Amino acid sequence: MRRVVLRPGADLAGFRHAMRALIAAGVPPQDVVWSVDAAPSLFGQDVAGAAPPVALPRMVADWIELMVCHRDPERYALLYALVWRVLHGEKALLAVGSDRLVHRLALLAKAVRRDLHKMHAFLRFRCVEDASGAERFVAWFEPGHFIVEATADFFVARFRGMVWSIYTPVGSLHWDRARLVVGPPGTRADAADADAFEAGWLGYYESIFNPARVNPTAMRAEMAKKYWHNMPEAAVIPDLIRSAPARVADMIARQGAAPVKRNPDKAVAAMLRRTAMRDRIDTASAEGSDQWLL
Repeated sequence: MRRVVLRPGADLAGFRHAMRALIAAGVPPQDVVWSVDAAPSLFGQDVAGAAPPVALPRMVADWIELMVCHRDPERYALLYALVWRVLHGEKALLAVGSDRLVHRLALLAKAVRRDLHKMHAFLRFRCVEDASGAERFVAWFEPGHFIVEATADFFVARFRGMVWSIYTPVGSLHWDRARLVVGPPGTRADAADADAFEAGWLGYYESIFNPARVNPTAMRAEMAKKYWHNMPEAAVIPDLIRSAPARVADMIARQGAAPVKRNPDKAVAAMLRRTAMRDRIDTASAEGSDQWLL
């Protein structure tokens, strides 16, 4: 029995090192015990030494990079079982949606993707001054999984010209317009409660709110209430919802003509064109490379 101890969080490098050594030694999944802390184990010895990279289908490599971010303590065991089966005759395993392992991993992947989307969409920066009086932007976010490092490229690309820090309970990111530093976990106190820009942002948010399209159920499904306390615009949402019926009635009363309706045939045609284009892009990406070294 082999024991593998990885650091807490998304330890992609540790998993890659262990996976290569285990595959090179021919160790099946049932003979490996995975742990995400430094607690002693009763099962055999640690994996050591270097081994060559393992050639995997690109989609399998992508899933590994994504799912090490999940909080499920069994994620590494599941991923190693996936790698083992793919390398032992089931190269197209991910296409078998009815397989129990694939189904469970697909749920993990969906949860991580959703968490990434929420952090991209619902993180809010606030402006503060550092010790020298220069502007610096800080944000606090509470992700459900270990996705902080996975979001780094997105925020660097989006806010390359700003000096910013993102604090979370599982890690932090710091950008100075030239270098990204991954830091330790932070607390809510590390981020500002408000800034001078916030009043203007709330005014803008209220001005673009469309009371005729308000749907509290759909809104909560997309933007769960657990995110509201970190978003300044959430403070005005209850009042906007309460006033929506009266505002809609006022809009109807002041409306001078019937609204112009979109041609449903043209709308459907436009949607089909977008879908076809997306399918062509996805196909081209999938055909670009069959093997990926991990």
